[in-house]
Amino acid sequence: MINKQRYTEGFKSWLQALNYTPTSIKSYPIKVGQMLDYMTKKEVENIESITGEDVKTFFDYLSKRPNERRGGALSLSTLRTYLTVIKLFAKYMRQTEQGQIDVPIQYTGRSTYIPKILSTTEIEQIYESLEDGLMGMRDRAMMAVYYGCGVRKSEGAAIKIQDILPDRNLLYIRKGKNYKERYIPMIGSVKKDIIAYLTMARPMLMNGKVHDQFLVTNQGQSLSGVMISQRMRQVMIKARIEPIGLHGLRHSIATHLLNQGMKLADIAKFLGHSSLETTQIYTHLNKTTK
Repeated sequence: MINKQRYTEGFKSWLQALNYTPTSIKSYPIKVGQMLDYMTKKEVENIESITGEDVKTFFDYLSKRPNERRGGALSLSTLRTYLTVIKLFAKYMRQTEQGQIDVPIQYTGRSTYIPKILSTTEIEQIYESLEDGLMGMRDRAMMAVYYGCGVRKSEGAAIKIQDILPDRNLLYIRKGKNYKERYIPMIGSVKKDIIAYLTMARPMLMNGKVHDQFLVTNQGQSLSGVMISQRMRQVMIKARIEPIGLHGLRHSIATHLLNQGMKLADIAKFLGHSSLETTQIYTHLNKTTK
């Protein structure tokens, strides 16, 4: 019998070590557990006995399984997510020398998933709605980080003051996905808003506290990704825009840069994508973003 807990817990620890997002660390082992449960029901004796054909039958089962939340079959984007997770689990198994799992699955055709993005006009509405004062300066810094620099939620929350490099016009991301570091251009209004917050607003918000976290509360405490998400949601509501998540701001800047003529490879580097395939989703978006 396959020891599901052993493999899912080990996989979870591996994801944590590679700095995957909390959402991925929580959801990916669950999907792997579903595959292992399926293999157990099919009387596969141990994980070393899982064949490529077994994996194919699991995905055939997924393609016919009803969606538990909204009914109907699983979407192509959901199946692709499962495929990404199972391939990642196979990589974990190889790297930890626990066995080889063949994943001979490939999905063709365009995904039905379309990221939620804001138009350039809606971005302008947000900026126009921001107040003056300390909190308004902090809101502009958040927009500069999450829209202007296109960082992930966890990346933005992890920024330290020493990661701001004004002399080089760069923002240093030391704790990206898979612990991959990168430098993001910080120019124009993006640099202006970040430096204004860093030099004027943040010292006053610190309220006597001493630490190096870049984004802080009005009491000088570190802001978590969840807290930043909640604040940006409030900002969008005030601007009379249907709120999207922080990742939606990342999708938005990528789409806007593509529409402005930036090459896909440069956008991939900007976003910190390991593969161009991940970035290509933006080529499928409607280019009417004004």
